[in-house]
Amino acid sequence: MECNKDEAIKAMDIAKKKVAENDYNGAKKFAEKAQNLYPKIDGLKQVLMLIDVYISAGNKLSGGETDWYAILGVDPLADDDAVKKQYKKLALLLHPDKNKCEGAEGAFKLVLEAWSLLSDKIKRIAFDQKRKSREVKPKKSRKQKPPAKHQKPPPNQQNQPPDQQKPPPNQKQQPQNQQKQPPNQKQQPPHQPKQPPNQPKQPPNQQKQQPPNQQKQQ
Repeated sequence: MECNKDEAIKAMDIAKKKVAENDYNGAKKFAEKAQNLYPKIDGLKQVLMLIDVYISAGNKLSGGETDWYAILGVDPLADDDAVKKQYKKLALLLHPDKNKCEGAEGAFKLVLEAWSLLSDKIKRIAFDQKRKSREVKPKKSRKQKPPAKHQKPPPNQQNQPPDQQKPPPNQKQQPQNQQKQPPNQKQQPPHQPKQPPNQPKQPPNQQKQQPPNQQKQQ
């Protein structure tokens, strides 16, 4: 147990050096190590509280505004009594007269400033409104999708479809009934090219003989 205590003291000394170097994340790492090794080490609680105040002060709201609720370690919806109770607790741990750790005075001033703002109702309302506006991030504009690249149409679209490019068989070639006349139209039927026998020759009684009364007169 004594071995752990010695290691805890060494870890806390490193944490204090990190605070002096403004490396608050590194300081917290070694302070927590000391706490795990020997939680009852003197001054450890004050060092951890000091480090948390500085880390909270460094975590700004959007726009660079300090989050005073984070400085005190209270919820933004906490009532006045809860805020006052937390302030007294921090002031007791960080007051320079009781905390000899380097950086205690700066941490105490931050806590005092947070209390002076949050204990004033008008200032607190104004800060709440500003805090909400800082927290709401502007919506990202939707990126317009770039126009789709001209893609080659599929084979049946790249060239005209067969029904447009080439006429179907029934259009390319006339059907047989249009291209060639049927036999009954190409040649006239037998009874049309020749006159019937009763037309080209006069009847026998008109060609050969005149009636007897006409021959004698001639």
